[in-house]
Amino acid sequence: MIDMQLLGGVLMALAVLVGVSIAISLAIMATGSAAQTGQAPPGGIRRNPPPQPQPDPDDARELVLR
Repeated sequence: MIDMQLLGGVLMALAVLVGVSIAISLAIMATGSAAQTGQAPPGGIRRNPPPQPQPDPDDARELVLR
């Protein structure tokens, strides 16, 4: 049969583990919401598009269709 002191110790350890995990979760959520209180930078977070390719200066030929 399971000893009552052992069962009480296991239940106490489980309760402490659950309490610590809830406290850590609340702390993480509080720091995440505090960090996002400022406004977004103007223009958002999109990067500048790459420049359009330019034709080679050596390639001065024209296509003539007949």
